[in-house]
Amino acid sequence: MKRRLQPLTEGFILVECLVALAILTTTVFLFQTSQVHALEETKKSQEELQMLRVLYEETKERRHYQMEEGNYQVKRDGTFSIVYQKSPMAQARISSPQQDWAIIRKK
Repeated sequence: MKRRLQPLTEGFILVECLVALAILTTTVFLFQTSQVHALEETKKSQEELQMLRVLYEETKERRHYQMEEGNYQVKRDGTFSIVYQKSPMAQARISSPQQDWAIIRKK
């Protein structure tokens, strides 16, 4: 009697599952990494926007006073240092531990 040859697919399902799991794991890892990067960029943009908003509000409020020069700190969800000066160019500068922004008026 002849013996029938059995196909060599007994381990195929295990290998297929391992490859699929590896692809899924890699995809999830790449997605998580991109999400963390996007959240960090969003936080940085929000901090910049907050600084510029504080500088705008303080400059708008202080422009009615005839202030030659000034230097003071503002606390709003963080500590900001604001500096005004009129010479040689009028400017308002805001600083935090992470960033520094300025508005300069050229004549």
